[in-house]
This record gives sequence, structure tokens and C-alpha cells, in this order.
Amino acid sequence: MLTTNFKVLGKSQIGQKLEVGGFVHTIRDHGGLIFIDLRSETDLLQCVIDPTRNPEVFKLTENIHSEYVLKITGNLVSRTPETINPNLPTGEIELEIESLEIVSKAKTLPFDIHAEDKNLAGEETRLKYRFLDFRREKLKKLMWLRHKFILKTRNWFDKEGFIEVQTPILANSSPEGARDYLVPSRIHPGKFFALPQAPQQFKQLLMVGGFNKYFQIAPCFRDEDPRADRAVGDFYQIDLEMAWASQEDIFKMFERFVWDNFTDPTLTDKKLVDKEFPRLTYDQAMNMYGSDKPDLRYDLAWVDSKPLFKDSGFKVFADLAEDKNSRVQALVLKGQVNKFSRSDLDRIQDIGRSFGLPGIAYIQYFEDGAKSPIFKFLGEEKTAELAKFFDTQTGDLVLFLANPNKDIVFKAQNMIRKHIAEKLNLIDENILKFAWISDFPFYEQDDKTGKIDFCHNPFGVWKSKPGKTSLETLNEAIASNTVLDLRAIQYDITCNGYEISSGGVRNNNPESILKGFEVVGYTEEEVRAKFGHMLEAYEFGAPYHAGFAPGVDRILMILTGETNIREVIPFPKNGSGIDPMTNAPSVVSPRQLKDLGIEVSE
Repeated sequence: MLTTNFKVLGKSQIGQKLEVGGFVHTIRDHGGLIFIDLRSETDLLQCVIDPTRNPEVFKLTENIHSEYVLKITGNLVSRTPETINPNLPTGEIELEIESLEIVSKAKTLPFDIHAEDKNLAGEETRLKYRFLDFRREKLKKLMWLRHKFILKTRNWFDKEGFIEVQTPILANSSPEGARDYLVPSRIHPGKFFALPQAPQQFKQLLMVGGFNKYFQIAPCFRDEDPRADRAVGDFYQIDLEMAWASQEDIFKMFERFVWDNFTDPTLTDKKLVDKEFPRLTYDQAMNMYGSDKPDLRYDLAWVDSKPLFKDSGFKVFADLAEDKNSRVQALVLKGQVNKFSRSDLDRIQDIGRSFGLPGIAYIQYFEDGAKSPIFKFLGEEKTAELAKFFDTQTGDLVLFLANPNKDIVFKAQNMIRKHIAEKLNLIDENILKFAWISDFPFYEQDDKTGKIDFCHNPFGVWKSKPGKTSLETLNEAIASNTVLDLRAIQYDITCNGYEISSGGVRNNNPESILKGFEVVGYTEEEVRAKFGHMLEAYEFGAPYHAGFAPGVDRILMILTGETNIREVIPFPKNGSGIDPMTNAPSVVSPRQLKDLGIEVSE
């Protein structure tokens, strides 16, 4: 039988006649003997030809080059002591070649598949020749890791009583927060399927159908702009839903999943910090970190300092203190004042200006006293009040961000916090720090148009007032014009500054769902035309249910320490959303367009 896995070969097979197959890793001439390092998926087996014993095969090797595919028959023998390679699993054995067949020749490769990371070919070249890129040991190991992670995930959810159900790929268009990929129907001209952004509706319908626990390693499709942490086009997620589940049930279940799997050293060498994850509301996360996916491997939390500047002599901040929508945030860096030179502070100013802040105030607490450009406006009493509030000591540095536009402040908070963490080497790359972010706004308002829209899943539910139903709570918010204050029972899970999942508790009340859509401008007829199946399903009765969907690709990126999500995806698109290997997306023939009743405008 042909052996293609060299991991199974060892000293116990010495003396056996073997037939092996693989790629030529290297071929070299050592004093008349020809050595071929044959490569299986990742492992090497040294094969040797003695021209005095086998002149015909020896002559054949004159035309063999790297990456040729060979089938070799020979006897497995021990290496001589001086040729043992302790760095190889097969370093104590070699194959004495009796016969050799060139299964396939290979052209010179367009890039070096054995190069170190720093000398590796550019991504565009590697994606164009992804089938060659797979021959790299690192990429192969990443694909095996992906396989093991998905297999462990399936086994874990199976043991927990979940059923895996494959939901449709051709579905209806749905407002999930991104653009749909549309698929024209030939049979029904002028109508379109949509590739699902997520199996959201189908998994909720499974709960209506009486299933208690569903999961799926689900393909999802979103027409979004690519980023380093977001694949363009298609990606996979661990999609799940649980009937009779609360937010707390979801939190505890996923924490067990992470602890049972992410502490496995075969998946990652990073250390899991918490068995129970920290919990922050959306408002807390934004105010403290300027981000709803904060990296909690380091602290650097901002503090609301707006009340301190009310009626102060620093007019810029004093005016903002009277504006309920403004933000005045402070960051106290204990004992760090001497680590920030004037040029360092100028760099922080530049970050603030890139987001529209005119400047960033600061106070430096030196050995010879506190110094700040704003002291001349504050006076001694207010200066002392600030020092007491922040409990400052000699060696501290305090930064201030302020603006009437809270979003500008949030963005600057987030970026400055990251910049300082990198400068002070606060980021521990060897740990995994998860956190729950909850209580997101249910609705959001477009600053330019004033239009109200959903923040998350339109089939989610908002927090009800004590003693009130969700519908009664919504009606009161509509009457008092406070729908933007409604908080959804929706949550994200973050890790090391990345969002890896979103989810929530679903709304199982058809009347309440219709009212929720009415707020964003949908009539009942429009909702029933688009989502009639969902409403009708709930009209037949449904338990409350909840779920979420961690992203497979992003989790693997974090576990492996990769900074680009495309490194853990088998066949990714490039940063422009193009597949350089297949040239997709591509132009199709006029005949295909005609069959679909489509015309393409220039």
C-alpha cells in the first residue's frame, strides 16, 4: 500500500519494503550519492540512491527538480550515526531507492514556498497561486487547526444536545445590517434570491417548530468592504439558537464552550484569563474605552470629567459641561509623565486632530510641581479640585478629550488608548481576554437624514419597564418620543479588541414585532410582504428564545495570533474583494444575461 503520511514511519519499520509518494522538497548530490527529501503533507523522508547499485534510477534523477511528484519503492534502513537529523521525526531512518516513477513534473514555482515570513511573497501572488501556497508548512498547519477547531465545536455542541440543521443558501433578502448578494431567478424573471447574511430567520423558525437547541457551522454572505479582520463576501460562523433561553443562559453556555475548548494547547498556546467573562453595558464600554469592542488586556479606562468643569474658568470645557450631548473625558496615566516627551504629546494631539478635535488638554505632575497650559484658565481652587478628583501624585499625566460630538470623542478615545498601550508595551500577546457587551440601543438615528433605523436584529426585543410588556414599553416610548433610549436585550462577545459574535433574545410577539417595524417606517403590509412567514409562524405560538453566532474565521485569527483574517481562510478574496486565482467576480456571457432577463449598463 502506498504510504503518503510520513508521520507513521519510524525505526519499527526498518527492514520493510515500502512504496511512498510525495513532492520533492530538495534533491542534492553528496559524493556520488543522490539524496531526495520527499515531502508528504508537512513531513520529510530522506531517500537515497547509490549509482553503483541502481544506475538506471540514478540517471533518471538527473532530470528531477524541486516539487516534482514522485512514487518511490525501496527498503527502509537506519541512517548512519553521523547522518542522523534530530530535528526531523524521520531523522533516524531513510529509504534506499530501488525504483522511482515521476508521477508529475513541475514548472519552476512563481515564489519560494519555503521562505521565512519576512521574505514571503506578497499576498496577491500567494492568493493567485493559492494551490501552491497550500504547500507551505505554516498554511497547512493553519488549515489543520481550522479542521480541528470545527470538529471540536461540532462534538461539543452535539454532547450538549444541539442538533445541526442545514439552512437554505438561496433565501430572501433581509435587513441584517449589510448589503445582500442577490441571485437572479431564471424561472421567475425579475425576482431575486439573496444569499443569507446569516441563517437568522431559519433558526428562529426552528424554535417555533419545537426544536430546543440548534447549531450549524454556517456559511454567511455579506457585501461589505474588506478589512484586516473581516473577510469580504463569504465567511463561516458557529450559528446557534436555544429555546427557553435568557441572556444569562447564553452567557453561561458560551463561557463553558470557551473554557472547554480554548484551553486546549492543540488549538492555541494563548492563556485564557477568565472563566467568567467581564460584563459591560454598551454605554459603559463607549464611555470608558470609546469602543464597543474594547481590548481589555490592558486597562487605560477613560473617566467622565464633565461635571468638574461646570462653572470653571476654562470656557471651552465649561460650555461643553452645559451640553447634555457633549463629552469631556479624562485618562489618568499613573507614574508615566516622564515617558511622554513633547513630541509624544504632539503625536497624541495629531491623533485627536485626525478625528476632528482641535486639541487635547493635559496636566503633567512633575517633581517640581504640576504644569499645564490650562492652569491659567482654571485657577488654584479648580486645579486642586482636579488633583483631588483624580487622586494624582507626582509622576502622573492626565489627558483630556472634549467635543460636543460624542462620536468624535469616542473615536479619539479608542485610538489614543491603543496608541498609548503600544507605546507603554501594555499588550500581552499571550493571553485571551473575553468580555460581554450588552444593552445596545435598539434604534439609532442617522445624523444627516434624521431617519430612525434598527441597530441590530429587527426581530430582537428591547428591555421592558418593570410590570410592563414589551409592547406597552414601546408604546410609551413612542408617546414620549424616547424610542432612542430603548435598550435591546442584545449582546456581543469581544476578545482582545475584536468582536467575535453578536446575538440577542428574540421577540416572539407578532404585534410587538409589527410595532417595532412601524417605528422605522414600515407599514404592516410591507412587513407582511417581506417577513410574512415570520409573523405567521409566531401567530401559531412560540417559546421565547435566544442565540448568537461566533465567527469561525475571526476566532481562528485570534487563537493563532494572525493579524490578517485571510491567513486562516482556505480560499479568501484579496483586500479588493477579488479572487486573483479564479478572477472572480468576472464578466458573464450575453447569453447568460439574456436567460436571466438582465441588461448590464456600461
